[in-house]
Amino acid sequence: MRLSLIVPAHNEESRIGRMLDAYLPFMAARYGNDVEVIVVVNGSTDGTARVVQGYSARFQQLRCIVEPRGVGKGGALILGFREARGELVGFVDADGSTPPAAFQDLVDRIGTADAAVASRWCQGAIVSPRQPLLRRMASRVFNLLTWLLFGLRVTDTQCGAKLMRRAALLSIMGNLGITRWAFDVDLLFQLKRTGNSIVEVPTTWHDVAGSKLQIAAASAEMLAAIIRLRLLYSPFRWIVAAYDRIIGPIKVSDGIERDHLIGHSLVLLMCAQVANVGNLIFQAAMMRMLDEPQYGTLAAMLGLFAAITIPLGALPWAVAYFTAGFLKAGQPHRVAGLMLAVTRDLAIGGAIVLLMIFICRTRLAGYLHLDGSAPLLLITLAAFLSVVGSTFVGALQGLQAFNWVAGIGAASSFVRVALAAALVAAGGTAVGSLIGHTSSMLLVTLVGVFGFRQVQGTLAGAAKRPPGFYRYSMQYVIAYAGYALLMNADLVLAKHFFSADEAGRYAVVAMVGRIILFLPQPVVMAMFPKVVSSGDISRADWHTLTKALLLAGCLLAATATMCSVFAGPVLTILSGTQSAELVPLVRLMVWGLCPLSLTFFIMNFELAQRRFAIAVPLMACAAGYLACLARWHATMQQVVVLLAIAGAVAFLASVACLPWRRVVQDKSLW
Repeated sequence: MRLSLIVPAHNEESRIGRMLDAYLPFMAARYGNDVEVIVVVNGSTDGTARVVQGYSARFQQLRCIVEPRGVGKGGALILGFREARGELVGFVDADGSTPPAAFQDLVDRIGTADAAVASRWCQGAIVSPRQPLLRRMASRVFNLLTWLLFGLRVTDTQCGAKLMRRAALLSIMGNLGITRWAFDVDLLFQLKRTGNSIVEVPTTWHDVAGSKLQIAAASAEMLAAIIRLRLLYSPFRWIVAAYDRIIGPIKVSDGIERDHLIGHSLVLLMCAQVANVGNLIFQAAMMRMLDEPQYGTLAAMLGLFAAITIPLGALPWAVAYFTAGFLKAGQPHRVAGLMLAVTRDLAIGGAIVLLMIFICRTRLAGYLHLDGSAPLLLITLAAFLSVVGSTFVGALQGLQAFNWVAGIGAASSFVRVALAAALVAAGGTAVGSLIGHTSSMLLVTLVGVFGFRQVQGTLAGAAKRPPGFYRYSMQYVIAYAGYALLMNADLVLAKHFFSADEAGRYAVVAMVGRIILFLPQPVVMAMFPKVVSSGDISRADWHTLTKALLLAGCLLAATATMCSVFAGPVLTILSGTQSAELVPLVRLMVWGLCPLSLTFFIMNFELAQRRFAIAVPLMACAAGYLACLARWHATMQQVVVLLAIAGAVAFLASVACLPWRRVVQDKSLW
């Protein structure tokens, strides 16, 4: 037989008919019985197999293999390869984006090469319509990574049309294993490793509606897959073996539906690191551009901002909780009414708080040794905008629109850096940086509203809160208040207890330590909507929490180690000065805050399931911490030691609050 064409198909009922209408007559007319078209239907829940089998009576060249498991594109192709009998074996996507004549070009132009791959980036290729900018950028970045990691000088590894000689295919079959979006890289890498030659052919490619590719999620999975592949063929292959033995059974456990926690966490983590880098640049720029007293003022205001917004952060999490519940209960139309009601309530409450701060501004400024009331008023406005914007981000989180959630944080951090640096450089003080900070919160609000409308389709309807919304929120506030005090009270009180210069130095140490607190929080955001319930905990919930804690633990350990080993250079880079006397404090701070960071996971896990007992030990730890801090604050080291002890006690208490003996098979939402 001359040619075997494999077509992997997963839930392609609406598109594969058009593809077969184009390919089968073309191939039958050109090759007669010297061609076979093998469609591998894998893991489909629609009528894909029925559609394909309907063509069998008219075209004897067609074979259909039905695999009930979801083995992915790679698994489906491997099944097809095993059944193929042609001298040439190729594959195309089921959506018909590569027309039959373009695939025939591979056959005609393979020449003496062992494989021919279609390319949308070679000169002469025709692509219509032009792909979106984000997708083109992702393609180029991914292609650069494959060149750096594998030496693949192929301009388009992901185009879905490829052709190989049978001998070349047999030489690599035993090593193929990477499935889904990174299968093509695995295939090309194995061909290169075994000495097979590859030729690229410019192709004709038409975008077909209904693509299953989600850029952010797929990019995270593809990145993880190619790193794994590179490790497998390196001296570090033991890392993959250890992962498969230890993490693998936890990531995908028998009898538990995949929650996509790792993939969603990677999406959030990648964009969060953009935001974290922006925040670090902001802090480093302000440390260099402001003198120590002014930077101490900025740090105190940001600490106050956090102390206000973290407890009020209960509202976004409450919105995420009820939104996820509506979604799981098949009632997404109720989300718009919830958002309208919450926004209205926040506008009223925010106006009252702003008025109170304005009235008390002189006394508060005196307590914090501020030169004027402008920093207080700005940070209060920023807190209000942050809470409003965060409620819309919470709705997007509950809808699991993590691309929007991640993008909003990255964009706001960029705006904050740019505006704050420009204003301070123009002659401003800490007030200029606070204006930049407030502007970034306004951006969060505007983009959050826009993103919600894009995902949900509307922000119209009657404002209506679900029963118990504010009761849930207030219980969340109590728990968050305890955590917020543990997390930020030291920054605010350092401004009161220490001199301006000492407060500025402590702010530098605390800023490095806060990396530990904020780094794993994207994993919490991904976890939260996946475990919501009205109080029941299932085996799947334990599974998700375990994965989240393992991922967070790895992140924390790696980051704390790096910050400890390179504490001196990190301080020098961020502050612009030699700070050898602060290095021991930085090491103590980063390790001391690790338990408090893990406490954040357990707290949100408990609150996602409407168990609020954890608020009691958190408030008790916060009260004990403040009492000890009022007694022992002679040195910065005392403050850090007290914070580390309080964080460790809070973590142990939160672990004790978990319902260790309570597991149900089916959890209820309301």
